Amino acid sequence: MLLLQEIKKIVKSVPYLIFVAAVVIGLFSQGVFRFHEDLLEEPQPGGSYGFKHEEIAEQIMPAALRDLLTEFSNNNYTTYPIGFIKHVKLSEDKQERMAEILSEITGNDKERILQEVAGITSGGSDFQIGGDGMQQDGNGGFTISSDDKQQSSPEKMTFAVRDDMDYARFKELMGQADDLLGGGSNYAVDSLIGYGTVPLTYEEAKEQYDLAVTSDRVTGGYARLFSDYAGVMVLSILPVFLAVILSMKDRRANMEALIYTKKASAAKLIFIRYLALVIAVMVPVIILSYVSNMMVWSSYSGIQLDYLAPLKYDFGWLMPSVMISTAIGMFLTELTGTPIAVAVQGLWWMFDVNLGIKTVHSGYSLFRLAPRHNAGADSLFRTQDYLDHFQNLVQNRLLIAGISLVLILLTILIYEAKRKGKFGGNAFFQKAVSGIRNRKNQSQA
Repeated sequence: MLLLQEIKKIVKSVPYLIFVAAVVIGLFSQGVFRFHEDLLEEPQPGGSYGFKHEEIAEQIMPAALRDLLTEFSNNNYTTYPIGFIKHVKLSEDKQERMAEILSEITGNDKERILQEVAGITSGGSDFQIGGDGMQQDGNGGFTISSDDKQQSSPEKMTFAVRDDMDYARFKELMGQADDLLGGGSNYAVDSLIGYGTVPLTYEEAKEQYDLAVTSDRVTGGYARLFSDYAGVMVLSILPVFLAVILSMKDRRANMEALIYTKKASAAKLIFIRYLALVIAVMVPVIILSYVSNMMVWSSYSGIQLDYLAPLKYDFGWLMPSVMISTAIGMFLTELTGTPIAVAVQGLWWMFDVNLGIKTVHSGYSLFRLAPRHNAGADSLFRTQDYLDHFQNLVQNRLLIAGISLVLILLTILIYEAKRKGKFGGNAFFQKAVSGIRNRKNQSQA
């Protein structure tokens, strides 16, 4: 059987053994084999049940203003434009625009803000925002004072959100501040809710627990957390290496001439290889998902567990990521005859991980390579969040799987064209790569 032969060839190869080792090490580093340390516990009356984010204008506006004032005074703003931290220092013109935003929010004069807080017109700031320099009163206002002026003058500068500030307008202004910083700041409209936190009540915590037991049947929560780690850390990137290495290995062994003469159709040969790669990748993943999940089963005696939960998430959540990574590897290697697929998939993976860093708690957008649902141990209680986004998850996974199959169809067409001698794409791409290398060597010489 051709499929079985292809699977045997893959699993006996050194690249595959390295792949399996990388998967185990990657998942172990994320703690997926220590889920028994984070158990689901039924809330008891009178306890502390954590917090939740809510869009509470009275809480968000002063908290966001305090942060913006602190960063404005130092002209040092923290953003995450592509996930990685970036410290932004604004030009004088942009600082003046930021002062206009602060002026409209607080009602203070723009020029005085620039002089006494940012120190632009006075040549340097004597004011310290935060610590002893900034104090909050009971009305949500902030008093900013200078250590030098405290000794000679009781004059202080007070900031607070204007009483007549509309929350919708406040969000617009914060959005403008985020635009000045290049995006990715905590002042972005969709990030402001992070400033609003309220404690969970016993009733809310109990409702979350009951839902985790009845809907997820406990094991679903652990399977979901495993899928989050496995998808983003290993299965969205590592399969492309395996697909590229094995395809390039066949080329180096001069297997193309032999393969092209086989009587089996191009569709059969390519699809068998693709299916074999996906199966070879998924087998250790399924085993590891059950090892991870089984470690908590004994801790929930008396509760009806879903023993098929790991398998459901393996196929529904993780396999589409494996499919797309493998398909890109096969398609671009067949198209170009080079390992460029590693770079392409690596860039997609990097941007997917970093652009979605703020949605790690619930990231189910349509083109996500690896959906996210991770709040640490609290993920076990977030069944409702998962259910609310379930349709988005289904659409995403179906789309990714569909793109994978389209890429394999294109791979078949290229493969068949090569068989008939109608496609010389490999030579073109290899010549281009060689040209780049030659120019690089000449410049170094």
